[in-house]
Amino acid sequence: MRILYDASVLGLGYHIPAARTGVFRVTEHLAYGLAASKECDLVLCAARKEAEAGLFDYLKSNPRLSRVPLRARTSSRLADGLTDSLNSSPRLEQLHTRSLGRFLAYASRSMRTHARDVDPYFADADIFHSTFFPFPPAVKRAASVKKFLTIYDLIPILYPNFFEANASIKRLIEEALASLDRRDFLLCISEATKKDLCNYAKNIDPAKVFVTHLAASELFRPCTDLERIAAVRRKYGIPQHGRYLLSLGTLEPRKNMDQVIRSFAKVAQEQNLEDLHLVLVGTKGWEYGNIYKAISDYECLKTRIILTGYVDDDDLSPLYSGALAFIYVSLYEGFGLPPLEAMQCGTPVITSNTSSLPEVVGKAAIMLDPMDTDGICQNMLKLYQDKTLRSEMSQRSLDQARKFSWEKCTRETIAAYRTALSH
Repeated sequence: MRILYDASVLGLGYHIPAARTGVFRVTEHLAYGLAASKECDLVLCAARKEAEAGLFDYLKSNPRLSRVPLRARTSSRLADGLTDSLNSSPRLEQLHTRSLGRFLAYASRSMRTHARDVDPYFADADIFHSTFFPFPPAVKRAASVKKFLTIYDLIPILYPNFFEANASIKRLIEEALASLDRRDFLLCISEATKKDLCNYAKNIDPAKVFVTHLAASELFRPCTDLERIAAVRRKYGIPQHGRYLLSLGTLEPRKNMDQVIRSFAKVAQEQNLEDLHLVLVGTKGWEYGNIYKAISDYECLKTRIILTGYVDDDDLSPLYSGALAFIYVSLYEGFGLPPLEAMQCGTPVITSNTSSLPEVVGKAAIMLDPMDTDGICQNMLKLYQDKTLRSEMSQRSLDQARKFSWEKCTRETIAAYRTALSH
């Protein structure tokens, strides 16, 4: 089957590091899997015109995808042809740059006008898969092509209080959903997201919505190198002596970091746990002031609450592996990769019993209401005191993490493609 895979997010993320979000990583890992599959003839494209140049540069820099064909827009192919001509013709080499730009713009508009009804860009594809953006009008007109859209979550729409005031992501999700019709198919990264989607968009046929669970990167594995763990602790200002609880996520209200701080402070003070620290990994998001306020409320513990800011990917496994436990009491997640990363490192996990998180952690983690301060405190203390419990939970974490892989995600995606082509 020929898959035309919209990798616009890879192009945008190549030149804009801030755009290398979880969607970027999902798009990249699935592209690796599809490229390696003997069942798929993968062709990459950038349905978002502004991402095409970045995608070209991204593919040149990534040996795992550099041999995958990139289908460029007609205007880009024209630009390449004219560049070749400029390099070979002394007369054309003298063509004024501004005139060339005007000509390219005119030619591009002209070709788009003439190709309005039949666009060969999509004509030979069996599947068009958008990993985030709305379907382009030309895709919607390609009746013979089965269309897939990946939905990660509906947080900006269903829970705007959890999301930044900037409405651009909400608008994009709404536009993506509006670009669908009942013939189209969707991929959701969790059963929770599928449930939210089907409840919100009544025009969507649930039988055409498939769940393809994500996976943690292979970078995440138990680190038993004590010198490496010690080096990472030094790098991020974590004392060598004593133990630490770890939490990871963007510093924003939805991640509920202030609750983690309050729970840690309460148990540390009431139980006089002088050797216990709290390490918070993550960059500043929106309304992060509440987190700093929560820290300032516990002046006597200020030096024992460590904010690392951004952490290099290579340092995360030693950080997870060195932690007493990983605390992730987010209010809502479309999937929730950090608990899975922690479990893949063999770290005991305390997490929320909401949204998709139970799907991810199964019976391996301690789950509870994310606003239950006393419950969080009690379980922090249990893990602090009980070495046997930590050992049992560590093994359960590893067993649960093995249920997820990018190979499995790829297989589930290809199975969804097959189902669509059989309709």
